[in-house]
Amino acid sequence: MKGWTMPVQRASYRGVRFDVFNIEDSVERAVVEHAYPFVNGADIEDLGLNPLEVRLSAVFYGEGYYSDFKKFLEVLKKQGADVLTHPIRGRLQNMICTSANFYHDAEYTDYVTLNLIFREATPAKPIFLFNNALFGLIDDFLSAIEDFIDDCLAFFAEVMEGISLAANFKARLLGTFGAIFGCYEHLRDLFTLDKAKFNTPASTTADKFKTQSSQACKDIFEMIEIGLTQIAQRQDLTQRAKFDEVLRTIDQIDEIPTILVTGKNASANRKANLKSLTSALSERDTREINAAMQLACTAALMKIATDFIEDDTMLPSDIEYIATKVRLQILKNLNTVRAFAQEVTPSFTVTMPNTGIYTRLHLVSERLRNQGKKITKLALSAINRKPPLVIRTVEINGTLQQVAHEFYGDYRRANELLRLNPQIRYPNFITKGEVLNSYAK
Repeated sequence: MKGWTMPVQRASYRGVRFDVFNIEDSVERAVVEHAYPFVNGADIEDLGLNPLEVRLSAVFYGEGYYSDFKKFLEVLKKQGADVLTHPIRGRLQNMICTSANFYHDAEYTDYVTLNLIFREATPAKPIFLFNNALFGLIDDFLSAIEDFIDDCLAFFAEVMEGISLAANFKARLLGTFGAIFGCYEHLRDLFTLDKAKFNTPASTTADKFKTQSSQACKDIFEMIEIGLTQIAQRQDLTQRAKFDEVLRTIDQIDEIPTILVTGKNASANRKANLKSLTSALSERDTREINAAMQLACTAALMKIATDFIEDDTMLPSDIEYIATKVRLQILKNLNTVRAFAQEVTPSFTVTMPNTGIYTRLHLVSERLRNQGKKITKLALSAINRKPPLVIRTVEINGTLQQVAHEFYGDYRRANELLRLNPQIRYPNFITKGEVLNSYAK
């Protein structure tokens, strides 16, 4: 029997996976019929499509089926729509489970059948919109980041599958997994994360390679986000200094693959611990995990930049600086992805089709390009909602609090003036005639 010509995805809802053996999608059109006496037929008015409805039959089975079943019951209690991963159509946004039936049969032990109905919830368009446009851009940007992360993980899984099917798969498998293990250990130690939570096996087999490498990549994305977020939340640095420290840490992460290959700047203990797997690594072995870590850094950097831009105390110059650095990081990733596409071409064309890899590469590239546009719009919106910057001449001798009262009628805005004028060395001694940056109102 011929298999599916397209990849069938594992169905899931709110992070809980289940096996589907039957699925039915239905779309109906809402119409109004206007019939007239003594006239055959009717005038049909088209009112648009009704919500998409997905009916599926799924199962939980096996020794651990009950824990998965209980987990699914818990997620059904949550209100609101979420993403349904359709086996054929992929991710369906804004889906609500409107009906769920569960069937146990005494003849089938450790087995439960689920009949589920999902309907698409179209977000309402309000007549009056009171929310700030900036908040809408932030929500849209954060949602796009999550989709970007999903595409990156899917791209990495596709590449790992290609390696497992390559002609010289044994050498490529061991080298690639050695690079993954080495980068995993470096990242965990760099951010001093819990070894019990973040742990990956030091060896793999051909059957487990794709699963273990994909899970390791998922952990790497999480470790990088946790580590960089911790740096961005430090209390002993200014906002600009926090962001610069995040950028310096990203540079350290970019050097990890080179350290694995050359052993330069690595401690004696680390060399001894990783020698068995990473002593003979080449740049080709670290190519895939290097691209994945760069994409993970970009995803985390975009989230951190969003938090900074949302802060009302950020200066327009700092917002512009953050947006520029994020765009440069995105450009760096685009160049990496394009270079990867050129390098990976001869690796897979001989023994297998590479349409899946190219599709994932295209999706990741488009996500990066769109994210660069979105961060620019977000920065412009954050800057435009602030009053215009003007230059004012101080008319009194006094403290910065007195000057703030003179400018705005509010002494509590002295800290704002201090941020706008970093050249002030003695805020308690402001002389008449000094020129200061300030907001127009």
